[in-house]
Amino acid sequence: MKIKDIMDPSPNLIRTSDTFEHLIKILDEVKYHVVFVVDKEDKLVGIVTEGDIIKVLIPKYIRVDELLISVMDANYFERKCRENRNLTINNIMSTTTFTVSEEDTIIKAAALMVVNKIHTLPVIRDGKVVGIIPRLTLIKYITKVLSVY
Repeated sequence: MKIKDIMDPSPNLIRTSDTFEHLIKILDEVKYHVVFVVDKEDKLVGIVTEGDIIKVLIPKYIRVDELLISVMDANYFERKCRENRNLTINNIMSTTTFTVSEEDTIIKAAALMVVNKIHTLPVIRDGKVVGIIPRLTLIKYITKVLSVY
């Protein structure tokens, strides 16, 4: 079976020029809690995950030594949210993005997810995002396959 047979054709997209605040507002409406980032020509340039969003709010020194959390005041998180409201998506997104095409096999998507420890893949046609394959879709497909036998 091919990706086109199980993909969701309505991925969540955001532009590189959009802001952190806009991203947070649309997260309540997105289905998969991952947003693909596109440029002016609608070409895929990155991805924003929940982890990327949290990283914006946590200082880099905490990632080096978590004991430094104790020096942060109780309102730090809220203050960082407000300070970063106008940060562009270009500064938040991850640029390493694994992709599949509509004609790829389902096993290719599963292998990419396992090997790269990711949960979601964009489906690409001519550099543009035309769908999404979340890990849950693969699980549902496995259930469907097993129910036939």
